Amino acid sequence: MAVPPQPFVRSTVRPEIQALRALAVGAVVLHHGWPAVAPAGYMGVDVFFVVSGFLITGLLLRDAEQRGRIPLGSFYLRRARRILPAAVTVLAVVSVLTIAVVPQREWRSWFREIVASALYSENWQLAIDSQIPRRADLESTPVQHYWSLSVEEQFYLFWPLLLIVAIWFAARWGVASRRVLLPLLGAVTLASFVHCIVLTAQDPDLAYFSTFTRTWEFGVGGLLALLAATPLRGHERVRAAASLAGLVLIAVPIVAFRSPDVFPGTVVLLPVVGTLAVIWAGMPRLAWSPSRLAALRPVQWMGDVSYSLYLWHWPIFMFVPYLTGVPSPPWLMVLLVAFSFLVASLSKRYIEDPFRTPAKGVQARPSIVIGALAAVIALVVGAGVVAPSVAAERTVACSRSDRD
Repeated sequence: MAVPPQPFVRSTVRPEIQALRALAVGAVVLHHGWPAVAPAGYMGVDVFFVVSGFLITGLLLRDAEQRGRIPLGSFYLRRARRILPAAVTVLAVVSVLTIAVVPQREWRSWFREIVASALYSENWQLAIDSQIPRRADLESTPVQHYWSLSVEEQFYLFWPLLLIVAIWFAARWGVASRRVLLPLLGAVTLASFVHCIVLTAQDPDLAYFSTFTRTWEFGVGGLLALLAATPLRGHERVRAAASLAGLVLIAVPIVAFRSPDVFPGTVVLLPVVGTLAVIWAGMPRLAWSPSRLAALRPVQWMGDVSYSLYLWHWPIFMFVPYLTGVPSPPWLMVLLVAFSFLVASLSKRYIEDPFRTPAKGVQARPSIVIGALAAVIALVVGAGVVAPSVAAERTVACSRSDRD
């Protein structure tokens, strides 16, 4: 007897996914603070990509099941409420601090990336810079980590459209939507993966930042949501082994991989497959499974604040040397990490949550909320355009006065 497909249950509170978020952001923070400890901590971003693909696809498919269609307006509004408030706040703070403490000679490069981050095109800005010899080795800016958010937002633009097209054709042909979704999403995912392998061999910098080489990571998460939205019941030993193996596939490369010139390439399969395994396994109830570790309150809390922690930690790391005048020693980095957790907790509570759950927080109409966020983005972009020009004019004026 055929088993009917499982409904797409809400997945955002699954403990193993929160634990993956904690592991991912922890890897990124370690890499930025102590690169020798986690030389490939940037693989945490790949974990985020798979998790996002799984959750977003599941959300869209639930909408299709419950409403018979995918309402793009409400989907993008939910994404805006979830992502924009904290991201825009960080960009605004970075803009102010750049003007206040950073030498004017660096404003042009910093604000170029701030504007790109505000417009969610930072990945392409960095990809372009990587092709220009005089920019390829520029110092980091406090918003370079926005490249991953840009990739994710660009994914959100076209992935729902693919699902809508597939569901429309399925209805027109009178077949189950999965029979159209699976080959379509699978083909897009496979094409992106092949492109990733080929481009990494030719230009690893471009491959790293390109949306097209990263789409497959979201795609495999989406395929998992399509095929196994919820963990299997039973099979505890198999699931526990899969969960342990998945964590090993994620953790070992993060601390052992030291060849970024061949990344993403095939190496990225390790954290991607590991993430898929952990999500598929769920929370097996065996003493030797990693479920107890994943369920620990600090792990779950870290997963809960992972988005804000990702946004805030790098600007904090970047600006402190400008305030102290010297690179941050190891003991200070420990304090900066602790401070980043504090700021992330406050950001989650007072910026993320009120916008994400309007029933308990911001009660304004969607048009007002989006309008306010757009206004702040416009101010950030305006500052990014005006401030470098003002700095350049001052530099020219000073040069003329020195000659006189």
